[in-house]
Amino acid sequence: MSFEERSKLFVNTFQEFTREQQDEVLKQILLKCQPLQLRLLYSELKPLLAVDFVASLPKELAERIFSFLPVNALCRAAQCSRLWRERSNHNAIWHRLCVLNGWDRFDDDRLQTPHAAPSQGPSISSADYSLLKPATCRWKKIYMRALLLDKNWAQGRYSVAPLLRGHREPITCMDCNGSTIVSGSSDNTVRVWDVKTNRILLVLGPPHTDSVRCLQLKDSLCVTGCADGVIRLFDLKSGRCLRSFQGHSGGVEHLSFDGSTIISASTDLTVRVWDAETGRLVHTMTGHSDEIQLLVAHDKLVITTSWDETIRMWNVKSGTCLLTLRGHTEAVYCCDFDNQKIISGGGDGLIKVWDAQTGDNTFTMVGHSGEVYCLKFNDEVIVSGSADSTVRLWSHQGTLLHTLEEHIGVVRCLCLLGNRLVSGGDQKRIAVWDVKEGKLLSVVYRNPALLHLMWADDTKLITASPETPGTITIINYW
Repeated sequence: MSFEERSKLFVNTFQEFTREQQDEVLKQILLKCQPLQLRLLYSELKPLLAVDFVASLPKELAERIFSFLPVNALCRAAQCSRLWRERSNHNAIWHRLCVLNGWDRFDDDRLQTPHAAPSQGPSISSADYSLLKPATCRWKKIYMRALLLDKNWAQGRYSVAPLLRGHREPITCMDCNGSTIVSGSSDNTVRVWDVKTNRILLVLGPPHTDSVRCLQLKDSLCVTGCADGVIRLFDLKSGRCLRSFQGHSGGVEHLSFDGSTIISASTDLTVRVWDAETGRLVHTMTGHSDEIQLLVAHDKLVITTSWDETIRMWNVKSGTCLLTLRGHTEAVYCCDFDNQKIISGGGDGLIKVWDAQTGDNTFTMVGHSGEVYCLKFNDEVIVSGSADSTVRLWSHQGTLLHTLEEHIGVVRCLCLLGNRLVSGGDQKRIAVWDVKEGKLLSVVYRNPALLHLMWADDTKLITASPETPGTITIINYW
């Protein structure tokens, strides 16, 4: 009897057995098999035993299961089949992933077509640009674009727009809302620039009769403070000066404007509150005995720091001084605050944390060997920049977390955007840092030798130089 006949007889006999008898025969056969034969058997059985559970489950349950997958696994699942792609590309899943990374802020579709192909840093591969193609759900598209933007910052991939030239003297102040830049200069003018086209829109010269020392942009309005002691409110749509505010007997050095109220600080050592709509002087607040170094406002509270080594908190509504904080032994150069705490840095190299309700000095951070010129904080960390060329990261309990060393010269500017920190200063160097890891991500060298003004958002970095003539640099990461 041939092999074919014997095997056919065996199969026919097997089929005649009961289910229990078949199971017993199979066990006996498996016990007689060699390892290589068992491996062959496994490879043959594996595809026969595979079950597409996604096709068997209700859509909502399958999407719930996919929601527990990490991003890499989710993307691999989308490659399995058309059905798996449909289930894994679900808006609720990708929205949750965007929220976890803080990318839900891109809901307003800010990440559209890139501004320009990056000209600095490693070139972007075609695979990276393929991320920009439409995805099957909106939040997955947002996730992919935000991921690419993050890579651009981390790897130093950016483009530099043509320098904004026009000021004849150093730029003394600058503000931006993402689409419009306003800059003030010692040449007695304010210039308004379009971020997208890199072109000048307006020159607000007269009625400024002296150096423009400070300004603030709010919607289509711009408030300027001048060394001639006058505050002016401009409509940027028409370029017309709507109103002038006179009362200071010295130059106006600092401003805050929320659209209805203007707060100003002057070399006459006073802080004044104005009604922007009527031009009426609401309050004149006095207390500082030396030059006011900084003014920062939140809601109805404003803080000023001074060369008299004090920090004062004022109530804008009542015009009264709520707190006077003493503890620094030199001028207080920088400060920021919220409802719970006030954080200050000074010429004594110290960073102090104060209770915003009681005025108690809760922590003093010691570490810098030079003046502290800038600081920022969020819920996770406090960041300080100093004349000792270092940036330091501190916990809110006063513990030094990291000392970041990359700068040469004074660190003058900080921008803290989530987990991304941008620091700028002297010697043509801007550094981008990962705050959680305390590590350097990239360095930007395309900026003037000195840097004293910096503005940043998710997609761009804008710097101004104190050199003559003053120029503005726009660095695009998208």
